[in-house]
Amino acid sequence: MSKTVQRLEAKESIDERTQRVLRGIIEGYITSNEPVGSRSLSKSLEMGLSPATIRNIMSDLSDMGFLMQLHTSAGRIPTDKAYRFYVDQVVVANQLTRKLQKRIQEATQEGGMNQVEDLLISTTRLLAGLTQFVCLTSSPRVETSILRRIEFIRLSSQQILVVLVTRNGQVRNKIIATTEDLSQDFLNTVSSFLNDQFHNRNLHEIRQQILESMVEDKERYDRLLAQAVRLGKKAFEVADAPELYIEGQHNLIFSERFRNLNSSRGLMDAFEHKSMIMNLLDSTVKADGIQIFIGIENELESLQDCTMVKAQYSDQNNVLGTIGVIGPTNMDYQTVIPVVDFTARILSQTITQQSSSCD
Repeated sequence: MSKTVQRLEAKESIDERTQRVLRGIIEGYITSNEPVGSRSLSKSLEMGLSPATIRNIMSDLSDMGFLMQLHTSAGRIPTDKAYRFYVDQVVVANQLTRKLQKRIQEATQEGGMNQVEDLLISTTRLLAGLTQFVCLTSSPRVETSILRRIEFIRLSSQQILVVLVTRNGQVRNKIIATTEDLSQDFLNTVSSFLNDQFHNRNLHEIRQQILESMVEDKERYDRLLAQAVRLGKKAFEVADAPELYIEGQHNLIFSERFRNLNSSRGLMDAFEHKSMIMNLLDSTVKADGIQIFIGIENELESLQDCTMVKAQYSDQNNVLGTIGVIGPTNMDYQTVIPVVDFTARILSQTITQQSSSCD
């Protein structure tokens, strides 16, 4: 189930001492996955504050909505509002090591340069492994892709296989029906005609032009052009729903950070409904840079114990899709954010190079 939510705001004026205590609690909980008490925090902060003073600060932070206490005898844990404050005003992303950067760069080569699907699968798997969370990647929408070539292959007197190849390496196969028995030589001629007319054109534009051609007087066309228009209409009616690649679901089951079994089950159920996840992943497809949705900022209720960190990838012309991770709200933001950002940028570079080499 989903509902409309708004981004959390954490604009309260907090003095430096209180900020350091809040940061200590957040980072302590990220590290230990255990509620943070005043005594341990007094030792780790090295600020010269007594446990009693820290308890008073904790009480103030709780009143402001930054902390909560699961049990009266336990320490405090951050709320979603606290994580939003931390991400917006505290976090400084770690610099990725050269070794890790190289590993990500190499992963974008493993899928091969000819199939964008293989590239996305290998990159999604790598990111899930690096973060130990769930990674999701949406494939480019065919509608926004640029045509490299189209081929028609005769299967029988009534069936033709359409092979549609886009400039970013996507391959779409589709079987279409025909009422006229067309030879392979004739289909090759139709393929050549359409490739000459529409090579390097946007698929949406191609579809619109073909539909406009069908409205015109059919008698103006010879047999070749008439068949090219008919077959082209069927060929470019490729479903525009992008693929969704998911890796790392098992991390939800074995991660100590997902101790709420009902939450884990809800997440696993949500991943079975790919259309909902796709809508969530692409909900800010026009936004630039890293996007972070914390806890109740997520539209799906099953994700409201989680944080989603996502970024777009693109070629030189268009935004193609989104790659992101879903993990617990007490994830290591200083590491996860730069990993997702760097992976998206390398993915964009690889696809752009792939597209350029095919021009």
